[in-house]
Amino acid sequence: MREYFIKPKIKSGEDSLDCLKTLKYSSYLIVTDKAMVDLKIVDKILEKLPKDSKVKIFKDVTPNPTVEIVERGLKEIVYFSPQCVIGLGGGSPIDACKGILYFNLKIEDELRIKREKPYFIAIPTTSGTGSEVTSYSVITKGDKKIALANEEMLPDLAILNPEFMKTLPSKIIADTGMDVLTHALEAYVSTIATPFTNSSAKEAIKIIKENLVNHFNNPQLLLPRENVQYASCMAGIAFNNSSLGINHSVAHSIGAKFHISHGRANAIIMPYIIEVNTKAWNKYSELAKLLDFNPTDDENGTNLFNGFVKKLKENLGIENSLKDLGINFEEFKIKIPEILEDIKGDICTEYNPNRLTDEDYIKLLLKIYFGE
Repeated sequence: MREYFIKPKIKSGEDSLDCLKTLKYSSYLIVTDKAMVDLKIVDKILEKLPKDSKVKIFKDVTPNPTVEIVERGLKEIVYFSPQCVIGLGGGSPIDACKGILYFNLKIEDELRIKREKPYFIAIPTTSGTGSEVTSYSVITKGDKKIALANEEMLPDLAILNPEFMKTLPSKIIADTGMDVLTHALEAYVSTIATPFTNSSAKEAIKIIKENLVNHFNNPQLLLPRENVQYASCMAGIAFNNSSLGINHSVAHSIGAKFHISHGRANAIIMPYIIEVNTKAWNKYSELAKLLDFNPTDDENGTNLFNGFVKKLKENLGIENSLKDLGINFEEFKIKIPEILEDIKGDICTEYNPNRLTDEDYIKLLLKIYFGE
């Protein structure tokens, strides 16, 4: 039996934060980072919440949130016991918030404490992770990224407000935008994709083609950034129901080990994954048709689609390889056995179209390092 999740409820638009005024909870925990406080974005949330409510702000989240940060947040939720929890920020604060909620529920189950689960609101301030509509969270432990998956981490409400994206640096727009494309692409070629997931994934890919570069070059324009935000959300819904693939498995590992942003790691890796996923060439060719590239056969369609990906990366100023990024080869070579172990243990690997041997992975990793 298959399931398709269409939770959470989604509010979008420039006035979407107004829905916070209708909340009736008496206590709120906001999980965010220092930048959201310094930029007064937290204040925009506070002014919408009920005036007589108790609010606690946990602002310790850093990029690639660690187990230690989740532990600190866990103490806050245990002692404060909020009725509502709000994850505010990019993928890191929302992922950290999910981790905090996940382990809080684990503790309550083990201690047989029966408390109502806090109402969970996710408010993304970047367009990329789709974390506001997924039951996944990625937490860093040392030089490894641990992907968690649990239905209890799915938000109850997602608020998409395009105003937050007006002042994003161009590099973040590039990285998060390519993360959207990776989510949609891997959802589409997943071995458990369905017509439900395909429809969301294809539309997200089309929107990215038509809007991402414009959003990158003109972040003040409302329509492109709003459309990219929709694409991020749709790609999240797609992969939450069909899983991801080895593009993410590899990115999780090298991102953690070499401190590369998740979206950029995905973007660098993507063309090489498309090449090795030979069992999905028919699907890549379908996407080439969707984007009006008129392929003659599946191999040609795959090459055309991959050409689109490479050109998009070029327009966004993204490197073609880890070597171009400045990663030292000796350091990379030493880490290859650990990277292999990480990939094979990552939950994203299971539904990838092709099954790769260790030798295949090593060849792939060397190509990712050196490039074409």
